[in-house]
Amino acid sequence: MAMPLKQRLTVWYVALFAAIVAVWGLAVVLTLSGSLRHELDSSLVSGATAIATELSQPKPRKFTKIAADALAALPAEQTAAQQLSATATVIAHGGAEFGASPLIDQKAIDRALRKGSPVSLATGSGDARLRLLVLPQPATQQLIVVATGTRSVDEAVSRLSRAMWWTAPLVLLAAALGGWFLSRRALEPVMQLTKSASAIGIDRLDERVAEPPGNDEFTALARTLNKMLERLQAGVDDKRRLIADASHELQTPLAVMRTELDVSLSTPNLQPEAVTVLESAREETDRMTRIVRNLLTLARFDEGTLQLLRKPINVLALCTDAAGSLAGLADERDVDVTVSGDDIVVLADAEYIRLVVVNLLENAIKHSGMGTSVTLAIDTAGDEARISVTDTGPGIPEEDQPHVFDRFYRVDRSRTKGKGGSGLGLAITKEIVEAHDGRMELKSRLGEGTTFRIVLPIVPPDAKR
Repeated sequence: MAMPLKQRLTVWYVALFAAIVAVWGLAVVLTLSGSLRHELDSSLVSGATAIATELSQPKPRKFTKIAADALAALPAEQTAAQQLSATATVIAHGGAEFGASPLIDQKAIDRALRKGSPVSLATGSGDARLRLLVLPQPATQQLIVVATGTRSVDEAVSRLSRAMWWTAPLVLLAAALGGWFLSRRALEPVMQLTKSASAIGIDRLDERVAEPPGNDEFTALARTLNKMLERLQAGVDDKRRLIADASHELQTPLAVMRTELDVSLSTPNLQPEAVTVLESAREETDRMTRIVRNLLTLARFDEGTLQLLRKPINVLALCTDAAGSLAGLADERDVDVTVSGDDIVVLADAEYIRLVVVNLLENAIKHSGMGTSVTLAIDTAGDEARISVTDTGPGIPEEDQPHVFDRFYRVDRSRTKGKGGSGLGLAITKEIVEAHDGRMELKSRLGEGTTFRIVLPIVPPDAKR
């Protein structure tokens, strides 16, 4: 699984920073090492030149004293000087004891004498590593060799390297924290845009995301999202107008068709086959009429033109009447519908609340099995009235429950084509209840049935003012 962008940016930042620090650290170590060795060579050149100058005097001092003075700037225990013949014989020496033996071989002596100028060399290994300066004396065919150990230089470079290695984790940790902070700050506008955009649903397309200050890429992204929302809003508005216009225009021909079918069915001496066909056509016409009515109701909700005529209604009486209107369907499916509860009066639009109850009861009857029961219960909780419709059907899968109130959504395992339904009934139910300042609740378990609950304020908020 890909890491979030903040983490990827932090990892890239730390990796790049680590590479830069590694290159910088290597450059520092190499520069320090070269600088210290250059200073060492300069001291050796100065010492060898001083010894050669002193030896060229008519009455030179003793070689050991000359060497001690000329090489005083170098560590005495690691430094030695010697005067060599062309045949690698030590003529005189001073300083540390290792200067008693020739410090260079015959090949190096011959090469230095041929060159006639100072030659820098390095010999030994580990703690015995030496830095040498060979100063040839062509006139006498002798050489002045000065040498000093590189231990101090190596230790200085080693200390710096260890310090860098020890502090590298802390530096990288600080870089990671800094990278995380910077990535959060840099991506904060994206997080705000994401939060704003995710809150805009199909019913809130008139809202827009806030444009970040400035004129950078995030501002351009916000403007692009707002332009996209404008296009979506225009398209949805056009679709809603089309549905509203089509629904309105279909009402009259459907009413005419229903009337003509009723007239045809009242004709005497109809053949049984003709009666079956006409009744089927009337049933489908009624179904289309309900769909058109639902679409028109939703269009009114979307346009904000739905008018609620609130007046005191007896909830128990309304539910009893709604259940009576579905007695034929209940008998056909052998479902026992019971209504129970207290006499509760609420301020609501009786026509629309009745439509809600009928929708829920019809769904419950259709989804319950033969010989089962549906319960419609009315009670109160605080200042709210509750209407609960419970069936003994197969239940609604948990993953489908958040979507049952979406428009045109149908649960495959319970809303099959054979049971009818357009996927609009529950959407309309939710819209009507929320328009009454109420809410819908759902409780369902597979194999145990489903309960839809309508919760309405006994006194709506606008009636309290």
